[in-house]
Amino acid sequence: MSLATNVHIESQTKTRPHSCSRHPSPEGHTHQADHSAGKKSIPDTGWRDSPPIPSSDGGDSEKDWMSKPPYNWSPARGPDGEELFKTKYESSCWCGAVRFAFAGDPFDAKHCHCRQCQRLHGAPFQWAVIFPKTSVRILENNSDALHCFSTTTKKASHHVPCKVSCDICRAPLFDEGKRTVLAYPSGFKFSPIKARLNAADARDGKAVETGEGLYDPRHEDIHPPGHYGGVPLEFQPSCHIFYGQRVMEVCDGIPKWRGHKDDSELMQEMSDVLGIMPRYKGCGEELHP
Repeated sequence: MSLATNVHIESQTKTRPHSCSRHPSPEGHTHQADHSAGKKSIPDTGWRDSPPIPSSDGGDSEKDWMSKPPYNWSPARGPDGEELFKTKYESSCWCGAVRFAFAGDPFDAKHCHCRQCQRLHGAPFQWAVIFPKTSVRILENNSDALHCFSTTTKKASHHVPCKVSCDICRAPLFDEGKRTVLAYPSGFKFSPIKARLNAADARDGKAVETGEGLYDPRHEDIHPPGHYGGVPLEFQPSCHIFYGQRVMEVCDGIPKWRGHKDDSELMQEMSDVLGIMPRYKGCGEELHP
């Protein structure tokens, strides 16, 4: 079975100047993420019941949805007796009452600038990574804290597509779509990646070079010496979508689509006219059109 990775509904395809800058791989990464367009095969993680993709018809018709992907389900085991679902990542809400496991790497990662994401996240844009539903399962749901909100009915119910969050701390966890889960990387726990010395970080003389990376004793409780909680390249966004609805401009060198990726026109990442909207302050003038 294959899966398309677009998540919003939009139209036509055109082209015009856009950004395509390449970024070097940070230390600690051994390979580049695959953000190729098109459809990708869904890995076998041990889901053997029906339907193949729960709630794929949308709405609230799926019976016993809580015992199916991406929630509280039990994967099949292989000939060796081990579960076919191999956890690679975990995420949790802010208070830790709700936790999820993710098998394998995401199919894609995107920044979405649509109005709905802006309002529901209270932010200029959303950062999401896309997983098949059967690559996600719940690990913990203390005090029955799992909360669903339907953007279709505008009610607190499991009506797909829906927003999934914690009912205690209100932290968002992911969007459940008809075929995929759009998870938020800020809630993931990543293995540390070796840090690199940054002279600017050491300017106050309180940070020291350990030989493995930069060690700042002020943050020992957050990052162990010589490491930082780096985000894997597999989570690096391949593009911005719905950039036509943006409320700020971002010059990060990746393509900016007016609507869907590969199904709308490519846009300049920075406007030709200054002063019409906020810009990311880290952008140098040499990158402006």
